[in-house]
Amino acid sequence: MKSLFLRLLVSLWLAMALLVGAFAGIHAWAFPPEAGSMRQKFAARAAETRGENALLCSRQGLDDCARVLRARDARDARLALYEEGKLVLGEPVGNAAELDQAARASADRNTFVVSDNEYGAVVMARDPRFVVAWQGPVWSRWAFFIAPDTLPYRLLAIVLVTGLVAALLARYLSRPIARLRSATQQIAAGDLSVRVAEQLAGADSETRALGLDLDAMAERIQALLESERRLRRDISHELRSPLTRLNISLELIRRKSSAELAPAFERVERDTARLDEMIRELLQLNRLEAEGLEHPELIDLAALAQNVVEEGAIEAERQGARLSLRAPRPGLVRGNRELLRRAIENVVRNAIRFTGEGQPVELELSSAEELVQLSIRDHGPGVPEESLGKLFKPFYRVEGDRSRNTGGTGLGLAIVEQSVLLHGGRVEAKNHHGGGLVVQLELPAAERGAPPERAAPALPRSSEAGAVTG
Repeated sequence: MKSLFLRLLVSLWLAMALLVGAFAGIHAWAFPPEAGSMRQKFAARAAETRGENALLCSRQGLDDCARVLRARDARDARLALYEEGKLVLGEPVGNAAELDQAARASADRNTFVVSDNEYGAVVMARDPRFVVAWQGPVWSRWAFFIAPDTLPYRLLAIVLVTGLVAALLARYLSRPIARLRSATQQIAAGDLSVRVAEQLAGADSETRALGLDLDAMAERIQALLESERRLRRDISHELRSPLTRLNISLELIRRKSSAELAPAFERVERDTARLDEMIRELLQLNRLEAEGLEHPELIDLAALAQNVVEEGAIEAERQGARLSLRAPRPGLVRGNRELLRRAIENVVRNAIRFTGEGQPVELELSSAEELVQLSIRDHGPGVPEESLGKLFKPFYRVEGDRSRNTGGTGLGLAIVEQSVLLHGGRVEAKNHHGGGLVVQLELPAAERGAPPERAAPALPRSSEAGAVTG
């Protein structure tokens, strides 16, 4: 039986059957046909309550108080109220005198006899002069199915049986779901080689079908991504050779041309340089996607950011902007120094392009026990909210993007994301409430104690450490 629906249905039916069986056992033990302590206690309590109601009715001078003591139906007993052996209310009960004596002699002040009928008597606690005697048919065990005396046992049976069945069912259902969840998390993290169908061999048919569909989806996505990467790599390699030949031919033609054509040649050179830069970044993006980190080293991200700030000061000055870095303490991470430097540089250069003249590009580094965060904020126009999640996709451009006029290729932020992901971190872009765009690079902090290999001199540890103005 592989169907999840049938398994659930049978499990619930089984739980109900076990509950019914448990109830039957409880009632058979608690309410046997012969006199028992619980049965006797229950009958005495019910008779005493009806007797008190009839006595109260009589003392208030109401009519037909004996109706409280009459049998309600064929399964019910009829009661009679006696005062010191004399009938006060109700129809006479056979052997009432013997029942009265037995009840008064009993420690529980009640008696219960089962023969051809059920007989009993109870001395009223509020007024011991009165005795309530009853006579009725022998009750079935199931007449006490809703008896309050068995409520704790019924509740315990419900908790134990349903808890056991639910635990087994939850364990059965949660295992394959946990495997599926783990697989989807691996796929979301970029591991498209994960497969789960073999791990779900013993699961129900619906869950196994879901696993097969997940494997097929992962295979399809992996094939598409590999095809895209292969296409980018092949196109990049194929374009590089003719582009090199074009540059050589352009230089030869320029030497033989008049000075009047110089502006046209400069435009062609700028376009070919931009195309060469795009191809170079495409190849780097492919390498990042295909390769992992080899031999990671301990790096102080604060020192690395300081190095990028110093190198970018001249470019910022040309754009009329300035760079500042605030790093009160080192930020130790493990990884590839060149990849991280390139990631920070790409974000900084992008921020310089969009920062208004005279405005700063602000870098701020914070570190904790498990996380190192570097925030880079520009003072530009910002990005529409709907485009924030797409900024790190290759070749994505925001509508009205100025990067076409500033030399951007649309690959810089994609390289940033791949570099950060390779280091087990994440990158996020958001608009600052005071204007401009903030790009946050978050990386796992390295273990403490080992000195980092520095790429630049140590930063001064002030509140505005390493500020550089272009």
